[in-house]
Amino acid sequence: MSSFRYVDFGRKIKAWRAEIKPPMTQRQLARKIGVSDGFIAHIEIGRTLPGKVTLRELARVLGISELQIFQEAGYLSNVSPFDEELIDDHELRLFFRDDWKGLSDDDKEWVKSFVRIVKEKYRNKNSQDQPKDN
Repeated sequence: MSSFRYVDFGRKIKAWRAEIKPPMTQRQLARKIGVSDGFIAHIEIGRTLPGKVTLRELARVLGISELQIFQEAGYLSNVSPFDEELIDDHELRLFFRDDWKGLSDDDKEWVKSFVRIVKEKYRNKNSQDQPKDN
């Protein structure tokens, strides 16, 4: 693997870390995955590439699929039938992974109702966009 690939991967880690609300610091990320702050800095500047255990932990904490993080690190081909994420927003993925189980039944029903409303709005918009047969 070229050092250029390491730099690209480091930039991705930094971007994923910044997309979490509020953004996670290198120190916070390091503590959550059990590595030193300096190791995260070395990853982000492209000096090193983490091993598979650390990649899995990074994926878990950053809300990235393992498939995606291994692809970005260059360990897997980018061609995969499972390439797409059901939820590609990191914050939403983390919410449904970590916070969903802590919601009350009423709150879960509220979220489900909201999703149904959005789906219905989407269906209505798409049906209006369809050309009418004469």
